[in-house]
Amino acid sequence: MGQASQYWTLVKLGSNGRSRTDAIAAARQFCQTQFPDLEDDIPDRRIQLHLWQMLQHSRQPFEQAAAELCLRCFISHQIEQVCIQLENQFGEYYGFTRNDLFPYVLDDDGQGRSQNQTGGYQPLGRQILQKFNPDRASLTTWTVRLVRQHPELNQFLLERGLCMLSDWAILNDTTQKKLRRVLTQFHHLTEIEVQQSSVLLESYHAIYRRDRLMQGQKGQCPDPRMEQLQAIADLIRQNSPQTLAPSAVLEHLHRLADRLRQHRIATRGGQPPTQSLDQPDQSTLLEQLPNPSDDSSDPQQWQFLQEYRQQFHRCLDNALEQVICDRQQKLKSPKNQSFLKGLQLFYCQGLSMTKIAVEIGLKAQFEVTRLLKLKEFRADVRHRLLFCLNQYVLDQAKSYLDLDQLHHLDDQIDRALSEQVDALIQADQVNAATPKRYGSSHRFAQSVCRYLDHLSGGITD
Repeated sequence: MGQASQYWTLVKLGSNGRSRTDAIAAARQFCQTQFPDLEDDIPDRRIQLHLWQMLQHSRQPFEQAAAELCLRCFISHQIEQVCIQLENQFGEYYGFTRNDLFPYVLDDDGQGRSQNQTGGYQPLGRQILQKFNPDRASLTTWTVRLVRQHPELNQFLLERGLCMLSDWAILNDTTQKKLRRVLTQFHHLTEIEVQQSSVLLESYHAIYRRDRLMQGQKGQCPDPRMEQLQAIADLIRQNSPQTLAPSAVLEHLHRLADRLRQHRIATRGGQPPTQSLDQPDQSTLLEQLPNPSDDSSDPQQWQFLQEYRQQFHRCLDNALEQVICDRQQKLKSPKNQSFLKGLQLFYCQGLSMTKIAVEIGLKAQFEVTRLLKLKEFRADVRHRLLFCLNQYVLDQAKSYLDLDQLHHLDDQIDRALSEQVDALIQADQVNAATPKRYGSSHRFAQSVCRYLDHLSGGITD
């Protein structure tokens, strides 16, 4: 069991904006009366179930009120822990502390109307109790779930670029109309890319959402099972020219959800892009291509793809150089130097926006975000990178491939030019938004740092 005092001490919001813990004598006396051996090792579930049953079925108003108060005390400690966990996990990168979160959820003063009465304000602890079902989850799990779903808390986090919804929840409530609007107007994807994403979402809904409805699932969305991914892959193959393995379906679903997540954050006042809480590491298309030494591969085709790998790095370096130079020219001194230093601190040293602000003499995180404009920065790099690759592919293909061979490579080239570039950009967004994990080991960051080192004379050609 946890500390017994959690059932008679209430965590409140103090006048200084911090949490404070107040002992409630009536709650302590009631607990000790109901559980004379409370200091012994009594499971929390047994205590909570007894109190919850008294709250639901006792005919004595005093017993109902006392049982509710003891449970609300326990809930208040769990609410505090959720805020602490969010600070530890995301606070440094997104620029908030537990004290910023407390006002949204620590709203219980231990007073108020009984759960069975209607009207008036209901503190979060009582709302959690009203929805609690001990047959479905423990009180701790239930509290964590509802605190993380709290509308005002989520709005605060969204404004800082942190979206708490899982990929599956985002995909579940996205319509085809909204998908097309987001991909065309916000991400500026091509019609082919939009159509591929449309088939993917339609197939996902047909399998995952159907199964969820048929099984009566509510609450948190679990990861798709392997048989569901295979069924989605089969539908995609029936309705489009694409053939995807279940693992590739999972990767594409994560990538699509991330695009929808970025739009959700941007339209609700958020600043930087963010990660999904359940998104795995992504490997890029060219890293997945078979080795050119594979005996089953066509030597001439694989020579083409091998050279493409090398050209991709050259095009990325050139695109970054052009975009950084253009941005420098648009910014007046000393902002142009602050921009370069900000990029270096972010990509090469992995500092948070808050720490960068101190290093370059700005007052707050949002000023660094406005200066770097990473979303616009990545979009410009993507545009120049695709242009460079397109030129290269056309020139090289005409040099040593006949029309039949070029046609045979069409699918691979199209995928390389779209998925590889998008995977690079998406991977940078995910890495950049991962607290305490971003570093210069990522390809995009390596190219940025290599150019900045060259610009400052740190390396020679």
